[in-house]
Amino acid sequence: MDNIATMMSPMSSGMEGSAMRIAQYGTNVEGLPELLKVLQDVAQIHPFIALAVGAFKVAIELDLKRRENDKKIGLLFLEMRDMMTALVELQNVQDGPSHVGKDGKTIQARLEGLVNMMVDDIKECANACDAYAKKRLFSKVLQGLRWDDVMQQFVRRFNKRRADIEFALAIHLGMNIDIAHRKLDALDAKIERIIAMLHQTVSPEQRDLATLIERRGGSTAVLADDQLLASIYRDRSNPSSTTPTAKLSRRQGTMDWQALKAEIADDPDIAVANNMETFERKFLMQQRELANEVRQILRHHGDLVVNAVTAGPHEKIVDSDLRNIWKEMRWRGNVKARHFVLALRDYCLEKLDKLRKNEKTFDDYPTNVTEQDEWTLEYINVTRLQAIIEAFDDDASGFITVGEANAFTTARPTEWSLLHWMAYWAIGWQMAMTHYVAEIDRLLEKMFAIKSSVLPANRRFVERYLDSVWSFVTELTSGFRRAEWNDTLQEKFQTYVSAEEANMRGQLETVRYDIDAADTLLLITGPGRIEKHLFLLLYLLLKRDFEIFRLARTTVLHKDELWDSANTLEWVFRAVSDRHNDLENLFKQQNHDPTQQFQVFAFELFKYWHDSTPLWSFDRLRESRYVDTVYSDGEHDEDVRPGDILNHPIENTDDPLILPEWVESVDDKHAQDSVQKILGHWCGFLGKDELFPSEPMLSLDLHAATSRAAQFIASGSIPSGTRWKLVGMVKDESDHKSAAPYTFTITYAARLWPRRFHGTLSDDGRVFSGRWACTSNESGTFFFKRLTCDAMRFWPLSQTVKLEKATPKALWEFALRAVQDQVRRQLLSRFRLDERQDNRQRYLQIIRAEGAFLHISEEDLEAVRRCYLSMTPSEARYYYMIYEYRQRLAPKHYGVTCAHCRATISGARYICLDCHAPRLTVDLCEKADCVAALVGPDRRPDLPAPHLPSHRLLKLRKVIHRHREFGGTYRAAHDGHLRAEAALSDASGIQTWEAAEDLQNGSSHEPTKMFNTVTRKLLCIGCRSPVSRPCWYCVECEDDAFMCTTCEAKNVLIKGKHKLAHALVLCQPPREENQAEFGHPLWFEKRMSSLETKFDTILRESTLRFDALDRRIGDLGSNSHLNDVSDGRSDSSANTVLRTKMEGLDERMGKIETLLATLLEKLGINT
Repeated sequence: MDNIATMMSPMSSGMEGSAMRIAQYGTNVEGLPELLKVLQDVAQIHPFIALAVGAFKVAIELDLKRRENDKKIGLLFLEMRDMMTALVELQNVQDGPSHVGKDGKTIQARLEGLVNMMVDDIKECANACDAYAKKRLFSKVLQGLRWDDVMQQFVRRFNKRRADIEFALAIHLGMNIDIAHRKLDALDAKIERIIAMLHQTVSPEQRDLATLIERRGGSTAVLADDQLLASIYRDRSNPSSTTPTAKLSRRQGTMDWQALKAEIADDPDIAVANNMETFERKFLMQQRELANEVRQILRHHGDLVVNAVTAGPHEKIVDSDLRNIWKEMRWRGNVKARHFVLALRDYCLEKLDKLRKNEKTFDDYPTNVTEQDEWTLEYINVTRLQAIIEAFDDDASGFITVGEANAFTTARPTEWSLLHWMAYWAIGWQMAMTHYVAEIDRLLEKMFAIKSSVLPANRRFVERYLDSVWSFVTELTSGFRRAEWNDTLQEKFQTYVSAEEANMRGQLETVRYDIDAADTLLLITGPGRIEKHLFLLLYLLLKRDFEIFRLARTTVLHKDELWDSANTLEWVFRAVSDRHNDLENLFKQQNHDPTQQFQVFAFELFKYWHDSTPLWSFDRLRESRYVDTVYSDGEHDEDVRPGDILNHPIENTDDPLILPEWVESVDDKHAQDSVQKILGHWCGFLGKDELFPSEPMLSLDLHAATSRAAQFIASGSIPSGTRWKLVGMVKDESDHKSAAPYTFTITYAARLWPRRFHGTLSDDGRVFSGRWACTSNESGTFFFKRLTCDAMRFWPLSQTVKLEKATPKALWEFALRAVQDQVRRQLLSRFRLDERQDNRQRYLQIIRAEGAFLHISEEDLEAVRRCYLSMTPSEARYYYMIYEYRQRLAPKHYGVTCAHCRATISGARYICLDCHAPRLTVDLCEKADCVAALVGPDRRPDLPAPHLPSHRLLKLRKVIHRHREFGGTYRAAHDGHLRAEAALSDASGIQTWEAAEDLQNGSSHEPTKMFNTVTRKLLCIGCRSPVSRPCWYCVECEDDAFMCTTCEAKNVLIKGKHKLAHALVLCQPPREENQAEFGHPLWFEKRMSSLETKFDTILRESTLRFDALDRRIGDLGSNSHLNDVSDGRSDSSANTVLRTKMEGLDERMGKIETLLATLLEKLGINT
């Protein structure tokens, strides 16, 4: 025990060696198993430390579940370990918690408070590490110093707790105080070295990105310039790999960029605080898992035979039958999986045969095999050998270890025998997963059926979710080999399947169906291969998401609700990708073809995940047909309470133009005088040095805080809807050095840095002004006044901000403008309505410019300033809501980029019906330049021919899923185009015949009434004028509906059955033969480049062959002088062979010359 305590001491040289190794290599903290064992023994003597030991063990287990091994987190856990080693000294206090020290105080009374603080420190540190581990690389680098500040606080707290415990123990045990003080001094010196190490500890990826950011101007410049940040992000986030992991990365696109922006703006302190609720659920799950492991060990420990006849590895086997086999076969630490399963089957057959014959010998070992398990042998056979091997061999290495054998038997249900358990993995698991796969397919069909009936405000969220989820789930379910259903067999496994479903549902409910990291997923599924519980997990997650879809028909969802649901499933897909990559590398190491191996592994579950080309090829998508389900509410529970399903509050639909009035509270009445001076309603602006105001008006309703006497608070939201909280303090009046007696901080719920304000009140208490700053190195001034928001719009800020006092003339102008506006508002003046409309349009332009990272010129700054001055906070919020709802209503085609400008397509999407690559269509956005663009090899090198403006186009004004709904839409477009061409041909033929008849009769009179009944004139459904090519044709209308290009460009509203969202096809004029697609210069240049490459290759090969021929001729010539002249037949034979080869060469050269002449003739080059 003393040796362990010495080894764990932070004063020992070994500790700093461990710290250096962690800082350099990121290794896990050493010595933890020994330390935990000692601490558990000490907790038996002193139960009051059990909570700290348990929290420490849970934190360690959670950290071990992370796939990434971060060096900074490793250093923090090293310090946590050193803090816990201080409790090892309690082993010297053998009398237990009631041991009384020399001052008459018990050891429990002296240390219990410190131990409780240690529990809080451990949980808070583990939460901070969890929040840090979830951050992207960009966030860790750009906010590196802030995160270091957070982490070094825990380094100091852990060392302080260790020092306090050691000092308390020294006092209690009557040790030399001087020695204790020297230890504490050494500890202080060590803290600074650890903190310096913390700042220097970065991964190679972080170091490379930090270097790149420094070359671009540093983190401050990058944080201040969204365009620069976006440029660096694109450069670093452009995966070129074709692995499933890279596929996941590419699928994110805009969503990842928006999430990164929000993450970078999120202050680390706020991120840690916001993560606590999620982490506490994770902490609770880990506690339950450890408790279950202990119970399982105790339950199966009774199966272990303590006294073995012969010593060997079989002693470690828990199950008696496996132990017998292991012993009889004399296996060592591992055995080939195939040999193991076959030996186990033969062993069970032998035992059952003896039971049937009632045979028993003296040498027989005890067995759990009974005649009731005889039915299992029908399924435990060679044809199902692969499934049984996979159940035992968790790492797919081809060998089964003692640990894997014990893990397999320990996981079986208590009432099941080993044969029953093996039969489940042979056939039962496949049957159960077949059921869940069918349920998953039905849920996805219902999601697409319900998509059209969700509220318009939720439509974009639904489309984004389906685009992120459906294809990946389909790759898994389509590849899985489904089993034939057998009710009798299913009953034998149903109890276990139902119990597993209930257990996983409970785990998901604990984390509220929010999987935010790989370790959270591991807590839910448990250890082992992800495919064991994959379809059950997907079914439960999709079932809950389907209920959200149902709510989306009547409730405006929070913008993060389905985002989080998709992110949860993305963590599942990442686990599948990790498992696939591990298996692929393993198969390659074993000299197996991964493609063939995935055809049999896990019932082909990974087949399309490994190679999805056959599933998503253009030809297959064009012909794919999916079931269109009709959704019915009667099949589901009608009472779906949002609070039981949703993790985020529903969108507030109250009138944003109505602000609550400030009402004095009880705390306000009893607040001290210095606080009462600042309380009440304030309106004002924040500005930067180059622009004041730099954002819309801010309204504060300040109240006295209940908790502290000199504190005031407020809350509200910014125009984007993000909530904020204000906490302020009044400085002591005796502090004459302070020029700003009022300080407060505004913290935001997400996406913005906290701001710190320092200000003073004017003598009359009507003006509150000062300066503000935030962590992102932005700063400026603020000015608030006790006015209504409407009146504040006209206050002469240009004078008061600079001179702190308005002139009488400015005050008169303010009064006149405020009264004039009040009268106009009451009379609903046209001038005021026009003014508000102009303000709205200008503010929406500012929002769009900020969203697109457009730089605002110096000339536009004054217009921005006037816009901010002219709006109240409620108006700004209202206008921003208009912007948000317009964005939600506008179709956004996720994962589809314009072939010309390469931007993600929003609004109308144009698909070329004449072009397609093996996996992609040619898509264009609605910008005029893009629609009329020619797409050549510089844009799409995968096209067999260039896209020309004369091609047929399909225009979509609504989002279709790029895989599931593409086939039906594409076929409908082709069918519609055929109908349109037939109608146009008929109309053209009638018009031609009519004109010929008029010319023949020499008359220009109108056709007869009888002729009118036959003639079919095609009119535009918009302007009712005759249509001609090029024109548009509606694919979805039952009757022929044509629209001229003019009406289509104006988005003319049509009365009748035709809707604006209907799909249209473009009917182009017939292309002439001389308009060959291959005649385009870009494509011609590419083809010529390819031909030049081929000719160069032919030339090189011909040169080599001629050189070889010359050498052979030379050899023949030299040999002829050495041969006997009389040997005429040999010489004649050699000449004949040479002559034949030369003739063949002349023939090939002639063909090459003919080919070149033909090519030059086609190119029009005279030779």
